[in-house]
Amino acid sequence: MVLEPTIYDIAHRAGVGIATVSRVLNGASGVAEATRRSVQKAMTDLGFRPNRAARRLAVRGPNRGRVAAIMPFFSTNFYFAVCKPLAQGLSAADMDLVLYDVTNRDSKIRLLDRIAAERSYEGILVCSMGIGPERQSQFARLGIPVVCIDYPLQGLPSVTVDNREGAAMAAAAMRDGGSRRLSLVTGPPALAFRHREEGFARIAGPDSPVARAEAITREAGRAAAAALLDGHPQVDGIVTVNDVLAVGVLEELRARGRRVPEDVQVTGFDDQPLMDVIGLSTVRQPMLALGEWAARAIQSLIESPRTPVPSAELSLSFIARATTRARATTQPAPATAGKISRPRLKAQLASKPVGKKGGE
Repeated sequence: MVLEPTIYDIAHRAGVGIATVSRVLNGASGVAEATRRSVQKAMTDLGFRPNRAARRLAVRGPNRGRVAAIMPFFSTNFYFAVCKPLAQGLSAADMDLVLYDVTNRDSKIRLLDRIAAERSYEGILVCSMGIGPERQSQFARLGIPVVCIDYPLQGLPSVTVDNREGAAMAAAAMRDGGSRRLSLVTGPPALAFRHREEGFARIAGPDSPVARAEAITREAGRAAAAALLDGHPQVDGIVTVNDVLAVGVLEELRARGRRVPEDVQVTGFDDQPLMDVIGLSTVRQPMLALGEWAARAIQSLIESPRTPVPSAELSLSFIARATTRARATTQPAPATAGKISRPRLKAQLASKPVGKKGGE
């Protein structure tokens, strides 16, 4: 019979006391980073997996499974929309959702280190960011499944959309509406935004002007629009990679006396709440469906770890509203003096001679 390693084994391997091991397990402060890493490595090397239910009882926590969701939570409303069905789906499965706001790579690494050391989560959801092969292997050894949202990652089940196609849809809608000098307002470096930039360039051309907002805020969108219009006042269509940026663009256009959509068409991306009230044309993401899929996937992997979950790509759609024009027509319908009945209209169409446009 093989005995499971204990905190005494970990302490011996790491060369520390059991009190230090306990503090690392509990995520307590006051432990030097080098010591914390040494203890975490010892736990990984020994394959240590504490009893999660016992640990939760020890801290007077609920004896239910927990899933950690890691995302740049306070950057856009996209994450709030995704989290609602996540929380509902996991709650129905008697599991708790714990949200972590991650703002940079270093904070993500520290959080993943702590999660690996504590082993207090049955699963992990990673949104709009990736994890490397070594980290994937670490969680696989620990028996903690990981699911990605809004980020295609080889080796892990992921639910995504085709961001390139979404931006191409928006640019094509502007072309259909008559815009010929398209431009893009994008956001801080991120995989989804980079793909949207590529999709835009596919329709508008690689030399179309691009302005980058420093953050996903209305103010940053307006500043980016100002820089874009100062350098390229002739633009007649502005695609944005996010609805919030689009609202800032609309404000700047209004301040300059540019009419929307008569002078400049504008599109967003996501179809966040109130965009229908604003009248913003935008690319609709299935945000609720993304959360629902992820909730089902992580639950399935927790309950049946040997049954793989295939990745999924959900569909996007373009929602035309007041900030874009309808498809431009090159041959307007002739004016008539009165209402034409259906039989007479059919007769007129049938008797019209067939030939080149304009009688050429």
